[in-house]
Amino acid sequence: MLLIKKKESTEDNHVKLIAYTIILYICSIFVPFIVVPSYQSMVYYSRSQWFFSTPFSAYITFMGGMIYIAVILTLYLIFRQQWEGIWFKVVLGVMILASIPAFILSVTNYYYLDNEGIHYNTLKSLKEKEYRWDHISKVYILYRNHQGTTSFYQYRFEMPDGSEITIPSNDKLVEHKWRVENKIKENKIPTTDNFKDPIVD
Repeated sequence: MLLIKKKESTEDNHVKLIAYTIILYICSIFVPFIVVPSYQSMVYYSRSQWFFSTPFSAYITFMGGMIYIAVILTLYLIFRQQWEGIWFKVVLGVMILASIPAFILSVTNYYYLDNEGIHYNTLKSLKEKEYRWDHISKVYILYRNHQGTTSFYQYRFEMPDGSEITIPSNDKLVEHKWRVENKIKENKIPTTDNFKDPIVD
């Protein structure tokens, strides 16, 4: 009787795990676009910012972490009978824990602009870096020709040490583009553009 109950319990857990795995695969499509901006707006947003933006890499990384866990659970479901044992579960547990950095790095990947400069936290870093307007040595204004229409594509800011930071065009940047232009003029930053020879795609 106990053996039958144990078998039924095991089967119930197996069914639940299948359901959780399927849910993870499905949720990975839209959950990153809810969790990442929600967390960032609570932790990093300030009224002094012109605008706050999340690079697409943050969403992809969070999505990748969820899919990675779902794949690990799928492997467990496939091989659980052949490799049943404590060590198999420990290895899978460690592999799932290995996904934690992906979630941490994704929610700390952002950038924003304000009166002081550009503040960027890259996907590979946990520390925000500031690029002050008065420290920028050059600005490249890039344009793109898409289906015969030339439009603003991105800013590329060059620092004195040769490093560059790229801010792509989006609705938020377009809305505050005049602020960026004012800062460029105010700090007399040299600019070049490719309007006459835009990127074609």
